[in-house]
Amino acid sequence: MKKTLCYTIMIITFFGFAPELGFTQVKINSNITYASRYIWRGFDTIYPNRPALEPSITLSLEKEGLWFSLWSAIALADTNYVELDFIFGYDKELNEKMSLCSGIGLFTFPSFPSYPDKNSVSPEVCLGARFASTLFSPEIMSYYDFNLGEGFYFTMKLSRSLLILKKRLSLYSILGYTTQYKKIGVKSGWSDISLGISTDFTYSKFTFTPCANYVITLNKTINKENEFWVGLGVSFQP
Repeated sequence: MKKTLCYTIMIITFFGFAPELGFTQVKINSNITYASRYIWRGFDTIYPNRPALEPSITLSLEKEGLWFSLWSAIALADTNYVELDFIFGYDKELNEKMSLCSGIGLFTFPSFPSYPDKNSVSPEVCLGARFASTLFSPEIMSYYDFNLGEGFYFTMKLSRSLLILKKRLSLYSILGYTTQYKKIGVKSGWSDISLGISTDFTYSKFTFTPCANYVITLNKTINKENEFWVGLGVSFQP
């Protein structure tokens, strides 16, 4: 864990001095989201159906495509579950219609009794492509977890923005395929379908994002139930 904190401080320091090093101005975005359930890749992560508070902060050099994010999930009922994730990413626009995205993440679980041993820390890498200027803006992603999940998770995402009554609505659907978490009895195969709708309301430097989501669990070794959850995010960009 000490190494993780050292690397985090180094990355934040790099972003802090980026303008002096000849990079573009650093953008900072902070967010806090209330989620009525923490559903992740089909899993009811804070079982059973408990709400979570999800704060995050992201530093980005948009022109260079570099970004770093600290993201957390904190249970709000019946458990002391805490998750803290460190994610570093690089996005590259190839042309007006296609971009590549990659990232390295470290998922940590400070609320686990054994923290910070190998049973409460898990590194993951991801690689994918996004396609713009098409009807549904498809996105294909692949993830590989080296420890707790130990396997691949693939997604295909379709998204669409609609203008209804002068208000823009964002719609998405995600299809997942997993080979992860065999250690706890999860079978490989199509895992989940996520459907969602959201919109934004802006006031000064704050953006409020209510959303509604429904997850169809195709793999009952992940979750025996389909899940409906709602959320409200508040982001601030100075």
